[in-house]
Amino acid sequence: MEIIQLQDVPYEQVIRTDVLIVDGGACGLSNARELIESGLNVVVAESGLQQETPEHSALNTVDMPDAVRSQARAKFNSGLATHWDQDSQPFGVRCSGLGGSTLAWAGKSAAFSEIDYQQREWVTGSGWPISKRKLAPYIERAGQILNLGPQVYDSALWELLGTTPAQPSIDPAVFEDCFWQFSRGRENPLDLLRMGSEFANLTAKNVRVLLNATATKINVDTTGTRFESVNFATLSPEIRNVTIHAERCVLSAGAIENARLLLVSNDVHPNGLGNRFDLVGRYLCDHLQAELGYFDASDAQRMTQRLGFFGLPASGRTHMYSSGLATSPAIQRTERLLNGAIIFLEERSQEDPVSALGRLLGGKSQSRLQDVMFVARSPVFALKAAGMKALNSGKLPKSVRNQIAEAAAALFPNSSVREFRYRGLPHKLDGIVAHAIIEQAPNPENRVVLSDRQDQLGQHLPKVNWSTGFEERHTLLQMGKNFVSEFKKCGLPSPQVSEWLRNGKPDQADMFDVGHTMGTTRMSLSPREGVVTTDLRIRDIEGLYAAGGSVMPTTGHANPTLMMMSLSIRLADHLKQKGAS
Repeated sequence: MEIIQLQDVPYEQVIRTDVLIVDGGACGLSNARELIESGLNVVVAESGLQQETPEHSALNTVDMPDAVRSQARAKFNSGLATHWDQDSQPFGVRCSGLGGSTLAWAGKSAAFSEIDYQQREWVTGSGWPISKRKLAPYIERAGQILNLGPQVYDSALWELLGTTPAQPSIDPAVFEDCFWQFSRGRENPLDLLRMGSEFANLTAKNVRVLLNATATKINVDTTGTRFESVNFATLSPEIRNVTIHAERCVLSAGAIENARLLLVSNDVHPNGLGNRFDLVGRYLCDHLQAELGYFDASDAQRMTQRLGFFGLPASGRTHMYSSGLATSPAIQRTERLLNGAIIFLEERSQEDPVSALGRLLGGKSQSRLQDVMFVARSPVFALKAAGMKALNSGKLPKSVRNQIAEAAAALFPNSSVREFRYRGLPHKLDGIVAHAIIEQAPNPENRVVLSDRQDQLGQHLPKVNWSTGFEERHTLLQMGKNFVSEFKKCGLPSPQVSEWLRNGKPDQADMFDVGHTMGTTRMSLSPREGVVTTDLRIRDIEGLYAAGGSVMPTTGHANPTLMMMSLSIRLADHLKQKGAS
């Protein structure tokens, strides 16, 4: 597969292709992967390089004048994305580089439940125009790309694990057992799957990847009804403008950027492309997260046994699942709640010896004596860290490293997932924090518009208007109350409840977006309810499509990558049919 930077294309060369995919994140690469050997020539134009750089990451700046800075949000996101900061991205987490968000993601994957597809009378704007049954085969195919195991995310997993449901039992009328899978790399099973590097290793004569190619405008014909080309600019070493012509184009640049591109392409349609009913950029949404309570170290082992991680051997590998609690459909209907789940995250100790060792070696220690004492008190952690570094060094034969990784996943799933979360290093833990993660109600006033501010390419920044409302606060409070009540009823440890929950004031919770940005070009049957058709075509523009989180009408509580990729794979099948016609 040819992978070059756009500025290296000769000036005299006119770039034409059958399918142009704008941005090489998880959805764009899934789409391209499915088009290999399709008979169609494909160009993937990625804004960044193969790895993130500060210069390209600066293009992800978002204008949000009324943004409230959140300590919890900063802590949650900065541990994953290398160049992310809350000042430049007060909403969302965008990554520039081949593989997109999989350069920085946590690897958690899950599918929607049946209720997520349904029109719920208590959730305005809910309901998908395609069913769970019709999307199911594409979810399976997306799971294969993500190197996942059996696609089971509810209590049926207990049978596959060959065990009875974990005890003590929680009332399933209130909370149901739910699970997420971790997408593990094929080349390095000690790491999460990185779609950019895996894609780059594929053989594909009909696919070409152009890096350092930031889309600046979409061009249509003079009637405004047919896609023609996209303008791109290179960021370095000098700005160069290039136009790529294609029969069909897929916008896979994320919910914020897809909307910005459609809005800024306004020379034929003054309101932007696909925006006849002023819907482009609207219904911006994300998953919302807030802390419910805390379990100290004395309760950590019991909590891990009930709500920890599980390894499932299948097809010669061990697949890792994390456990949580989802609000039941019954309680959603009765209490008029949005969908949500409770996740349990381990809390790293302030006396963590591996962090202390890193500070000492990096010359960043504020108190050398104190950090030396932290390492001395727990030398085993430092030895484990050295062992993990050896496994990741590349000096061990691949077969040996893989055998060690598979054995660890099968025998010690809790420890193995912990290594993923902390990038391969074991850490001393203080306890477990319970977080609620909930869907956001569709709201047309939450939207992306164009800012007066410009980026380094002279392009209008996306301006975000976004807030939470009664539905989210009501859901958060009721989930919190049910969480405390059900743990007490079944005899699980009682958490140290967060102050906002103890006082019954959800408006005081530090509830933040987690970088699962969706909406803005939502899919619908009616042009007055959404921007794209069920085939993900931008309405009124032949040959122009959108993919990714921007097309999702609602968010469920599941991490969205698997769902987004399934829609992209479905779109690839549609493009193959169009190409053959």
